[in-house]
Amino acid sequence: MTDLRNTKVLIAVFAMPGCGACDEYLPRFGRQVRRFQQAGAPFHIWHPGDEIVPGMIPVLIYDAAADNAELQAFADRLKIVATPTTAMLTRPSVVKVEGAIDDAQIEQLLRSAAVANR
Repeated sequence: MTDLRNTKVLIAVFAMPGCGACDEYLPRFGRQVRRFQQAGAPFHIWHPGDEIVPGMIPVLIYDAAADNAELQAFADRLKIVATPTTAMLTRPSVVKVEGAIDDAQIEQLLRSAAVANR
């Protein structure tokens, strides 16, 4: 996993390939993130190898079924029990929402992340 110690807030989405709710949710979630990016918010959909810079709000999308002990330990710490689950992590809190939340809830979560990042 990447080093996230210098971030104020991050968004983690746990989904699984072939999960109907996940397959419907992820494109909608991505569109909302891109809309915020276009408005100047520092969201960055992270991919392995990407650098995380201070001030950035990383958006990490995880395959909850991946055979990766470190990822599974992270999911266990967050008590991920359903997919999709979207979590906003700040110091010291975690806001976790299970299920394919609607666009208004996605927008509220992203707005909250942007405020927490200030």
